[in-house]
Amino acid sequence: MPETEEEYLQGKGLDKRWHHHVPKQTDTYILKGQGEEIWEPEFTLHGFRYAEVTGFPGTPTLESLEGRFARNAVETTGKFSCSNELLNQIHQNVFWSFMNSLQGMLISGMERSERVAWTGDPSFVIEDYIYDLNTAMFWAKWIDDIKDSQKPDGSIPVVTPLHWRHTFDAYAGYFVDWSSVYPALVWNVYWYYNDRRILQEHYGGLKKLVDLYVSRAEDHIISTGISDHMEPQPDGTSWGTSLNTPHPLTSTAYHYYNTWVLAQTAGVLGITEDARYYTGLTEAIKDAFNREFFDESTNEYGTGSPASNALPLYMGMVPEGKEQAVLNNLVDEIMVEHNGHLSTGIMGTNALEQVLGEYGRADVMYEIATRTTFPSWGEQVMKGATTLWEAWEGDQDPDPQLSFDMYMFGSTEKFFYKDLAGISCKAPGFKQITIKPRVVDDLSFAKASVETVMGTVAADWKKEEGSIGMRVTIPVNSKARVCVPKLGSENVVISETGASVWEDGRFIPGVPGITAGKDGDEYVEFEVGSGTYHFQLIPE
Repeated sequence: MPETEEEYLQGKGLDKRWHHHVPKQTDTYILKGQGEEIWEPEFTLHGFRYAEVTGFPGTPTLESLEGRFARNAVETTGKFSCSNELLNQIHQNVFWSFMNSLQGMLISGMERSERVAWTGDPSFVIEDYIYDLNTAMFWAKWIDDIKDSQKPDGSIPVVTPLHWRHTFDAYAGYFVDWSSVYPALVWNVYWYYNDRRILQEHYGGLKKLVDLYVSRAEDHIISTGISDHMEPQPDGTSWGTSLNTPHPLTSTAYHYYNTWVLAQTAGVLGITEDARYYTGLTEAIKDAFNREFFDESTNEYGTGSPASNALPLYMGMVPEGKEQAVLNNLVDEIMVEHNGHLSTGIMGTNALEQVLGEYGRADVMYEIATRTTFPSWGEQVMKGATTLWEAWEGDQDPDPQLSFDMYMFGSTEKFFYKDLAGISCKAPGFKQITIKPRVVDDLSFAKASVETVMGTVAADWKKEEGSIGMRVTIPVNSKARVCVPKLGSENVVISETGASVWEDGRFIPGVPGITAGKDGDEYVEFEVGSGTYHFQLIPE
């Protein structure tokens, strides 16, 4: 074993620039050798998958040692499973990385010395955490940390609390995309937990942040930023910043998003003048963004990369009537140029998860999610991963800096819960819900449940021989739009617990709780109140 950090670095052929990532902690415990012995460090954490034991009396077995799993005491709120075992394992890997990261603040790289809370990464997985875990109090506390770290000019540092002040404090305010963590967390905690108080407490901080970047923008365009972090490259590596998506595009998109959140927040709080001003500002940013990055002749943004096209679709920045053309370019780039693989870092991947299902192309996201070659979650599973990796390629010797336990690519949960199972929150605190499962390819069933502030929301569907059965649970005082897939049939019969609710192209009233129904291209949609419903669709 190397005695010092310098010896470790020299043994790996590295210089001191990796000193933030090298694991420096070593605990030594000498067994007394009599009876059961318990030793637990109280003021430190160790992230590990394997433990090496030497000098153990006798022959050690798996029962000889017991490890303690330490994290914040948050309850599991979400459950998901489907007929594809690869997706089930990916879900478990995401879940474990999420749990490992909850250490009073959102910790990255638990198995190395970094142990800081980066402000950028959670922006792109906040919804995924909320579906899996009851993190309302956790986020509220960490959002307070962000507010406490905010500078008087409104800037947000790249890590908070500022453990690395000497190194990173200089970057405060430089990355508008990283600073979006503040509005993203505030808005999503409000949206999913119906916590209006958090909007009130942080409105001033959000306003300072947005006003800072308004003052720094040139014709509403922001040029500085980190862009699509950990973007995979053709040589099998990932880059910390994007080589294929323009940095001003991603930065300006998040400048728009931050301003949109502020405008929405002002509206909820009844600050009418601010709501009017910042709503107008979002439109001005959108117009400038389209002038700068949108090619009307090709219907592509920026370089035409998937991240370039997915971000404006996700944020609603595409000119009206151009959405389908931009989507078509996005799908072609994924399926033709990249053979159904990702080519995005954490920003672009989150945008894909948000866009493809919403625009009716969950089949493309399914292709991506079930790939088992670089770059993919499936490749990590094939290589034995039990948690998420920081980079698509994992760790490559002699570089020890890349983590095998990092939460930032956990945006798959949105696809699992919102698209495959079909559960979406459509009003603060799940007071209004949409159940709209995307039945894709060879998937024969999917089911999920989420414990919300209103109660349990659940969706469970199974496809058999051209028919589909759906079981849906809506909590008390919530309403839902339940969309039953027609599986490509024009004429269908739908029953609820044996009673007909749709026949001959029309809604049949009479079942308690189901108030209306209407036909659509791919679904029959029902308006329902609280309760549990069993729908069965049979093609005529």
